[in-house]
Amino acid sequence: MDPVAEAEIEESPRPWLLVIVMDVVVLAELCLAMYLAVAGSGDFTATFIKAFFGMLIPTLVVGALVKRRLRPAAAKA
Repeated sequence: MDPVAEAEIEESPRPWLLVIVMDVVVLAELCLAMYLAVAGSGDFTATFIKAFFGMLIPTLVVGALVKRRLRPAAAKA
């Protein structure tokens, strides 16, 4: 079984684009959290965890909601 043929990328590229956009957003959040942790005068680990997970959790929630909206009507029922 060919996983690319099963995914039907040609018919519905939006879910694949969502994954790519989510990857880029999470990578940007990681870079920003690292920058804030290094630039901050406090504890590196605490600053990084607060900044990264503070941005990551809402991003994952929004991504899950968008993915749910992109599902075809037949899959929703």
